[in-house]
Amino acid sequence: METKINLEDCYLNKETMQYCCWNQNEDGQIVYEETPAFNLNGTDDILADVCGDRSGKVKVTLKEKKLSDFEQVRVLLAGVKNQEIYILPVTDVQSDCEFTIDTSILLPAMEYGRNKSVRILLETIADGQYFRYRLADKGRAKQDKDLQKGKKAWICEQACSEKLLLTQEGAKDIAYTLCVYMDQKGRWLFGLCANWRIHKMTQMCHLRYLTINKNLLKLRLVTDADKYGYFPDKVLFRFRSKLEAEREAYSFTIRKNRLRNNLRRFEAELDLDQVEWKSLYWDVLVVFLNPKTGDRYEASVSMTRNYRLFTAFLYSGKYKKEDGFFLYPYNTSSKNLAFQYREEGEYDRWDFRMKEMVAFFLYRLLKPYWDSQQIQLVYEKFCMMAQDNGYYFFKYCMENGEEKRQKNHIYYVIDKNAPDREKLRPYKNRVVDFMSIRHMIYMQAAKLLVSTDTRNHLYAMRQRGSILKRYLRRKDLVFLQHGVTALKKVDFFYGKGKAGSCNLFVVTSDFEKGIIEKYFGYAEDEIVNSGFARWDVLEDKSEGLREILIMPTWRSWLENATAEEFKKSDYFRNYMELLNSRRFHDFLEKNDLCANFYLHSKFREFMQDFSVESKRIRLIAFGEEPANELMMRCKMLVTDYSSVCWDVFYLDKPVVFFQFDREKYEEAHGSYLDMSKELFGECADNVEGLLTYMEECAADHFVIKPQYDAMRTNFYKYFDDQNSRRICDAIVEKWGKKKEEEKADEQE
Repeated sequence: METKINLEDCYLNKETMQYCCWNQNEDGQIVYEETPAFNLNGTDDILADVCGDRSGKVKVTLKEKKLSDFEQVRVLLAGVKNQEIYILPVTDVQSDCEFTIDTSILLPAMEYGRNKSVRILLETIADGQYFRYRLADKGRAKQDKDLQKGKKAWICEQACSEKLLLTQEGAKDIAYTLCVYMDQKGRWLFGLCANWRIHKMTQMCHLRYLTINKNLLKLRLVTDADKYGYFPDKVLFRFRSKLEAEREAYSFTIRKNRLRNNLRRFEAELDLDQVEWKSLYWDVLVVFLNPKTGDRYEASVSMTRNYRLFTAFLYSGKYKKEDGFFLYPYNTSSKNLAFQYREEGEYDRWDFRMKEMVAFFLYRLLKPYWDSQQIQLVYEKFCMMAQDNGYYFFKYCMENGEEKRQKNHIYYVIDKNAPDREKLRPYKNRVVDFMSIRHMIYMQAAKLLVSTDTRNHLYAMRQRGSILKRYLRRKDLVFLQHGVTALKKVDFFYGKGKAGSCNLFVVTSDFEKGIIEKYFGYAEDEIVNSGFARWDVLEDKSEGLREILIMPTWRSWLENATAEEFKKSDYFRNYMELLNSRRFHDFLEKNDLCANFYLHSKFREFMQDFSVESKRIRLIAFGEEPANELMMRCKMLVTDYSSVCWDVFYLDKPVVFFQFDREKYEEAHGSYLDMSKELFGECADNVEGLLTYMEECAADHFVIKPQYDAMRTNFYKYFDDQNSRRICDAIVEKWGKKKEEEKADEQE
């Protein structure tokens, strides 16, 4: 009796992420096969035409085979960047060669701002055999010059002519555009994404020439937008800000606009004296217009590799103001043209570039020796501190034989004038002066970086034309973090593959680990759930002391504000109102308390603008005292969105939140928590409300309320002094294996 193979018996095992199917071998026996979902592909190609329509469906037309050639047939959609598999029956059949695919099946898994692409596979049974086909058109792919040159793939006309918006049910203002495309081998795919992503991947606008002559900025640009029905309508010079109201823009004058060989060449000029300058970043954006549809979109100006190198190292043109600020071009991490407007500093001089050249050649001259040292560099923010996770990790390594265990030479990098330098005296043989020749050589040779901050903090943050900074991107990084990632969305920068990405992400709980996996894209073996190194020494030192700590975080929209702009801000006004409130002074006097006001490092230059009349209030500039000492001594913390709240909560002390600008903060930064429901302390939006909660806290003898105390076990995994050891264990496991593999390769 003949055994029938049924497609219903072919399925995705969601536990193992293996695709399971049955087939008949040469002896007529039924065999069971498993294929990893991420490896799911076809065994052969079927010639087909694929296009999208405005109803939200993808139309498939088979050119060589018919649906009736198969006993059973259904569609598999396999995720391009993930292991998602979608199984659909063949429905809405127009003829024996035509059917449609409903794309709305992808919508429930969509996230706003991200695109989703799937390969189209045809799963069939014919003559008792199981086949999985790819839909393809190799001839069409070979005819497309852009595709064969490797240009990213949204190459079909449907990508720009079919602007079907599919909106998720219940999700306001979230819409996606359907796009059908093919890869270089002619295999069909389709996806849903934001319309600007399609334009970014299909159309280019390149920089061909740039010059700054006194006050005149001139650009020469080229684009192929006419191929898709668009032409450049405006060129904008826009200040970069997370707040829309802050994004001031100035229009270039467009000249010599002409079309030749399907490429439009045009020039854009801007009088820089007309700009009301703000520090720091300014972008150049081209606004394209489709005169037939009225559609507009903005595109950045891309830079070729040669022009990026020329701009970084050879071009010295700049626009300089009398106050010492200057404007100069640079390329972003996305290889686009942008400008920096900032104060000129010591690392912008030519003599510093010569110092870099010396370090570069010294490293190259003795490269085998330097590389054999297995250098590991530890540092903190701007290489100016030794009071955070970096310092306590380094201290643990020095005192517990970790150099021998990890088979590394571990060094701490810090500025020779840093206030914390004295704390490193016991380990002076392992301390490297920031921006010294030795530092530059060790940075090139380093096998591993361990830091509370990104790679860029290991070198001068802002300089023009460094020949060494580009090597930082290649270094492996263990990201120790400053604080728990929860109250501020930072995956756009610290996410995997982003500018601030790392190789090992340190977290404090399963709760935080879930955030890093879901939003940042790191795999489980790229995350270590260890707790913070500084928590090894964290203990309550408030016994006998009567201190409270007020420690607000920074605001992105004020990061590069002038003193006058800062003093006009809600931030300054609210904290000045609190610090000089008669009710606050009476509260401190009545409860015999002192208040320490500690300003964030990015606002340290504005500390002099704050003034208080009470002797019970201390204004502490960033770096004057270790933040963790202030947290250990305090009875209570007042903060807004700062991650220090997690340290104080870890110590079983109450936290009161002062969020007078939550709406503005969520627009600029966002949060992984619902701050109206999930905070572990009372929250006020004005000074009087804040003082009420502070008074209640003092009346309760600074004991955490039961409803908040119950949340501690969800937010922390460990309450011990073994966090640094767990981080070191993870380093040995991850990079120890890598060293063994490299050694084995050398022996072979």
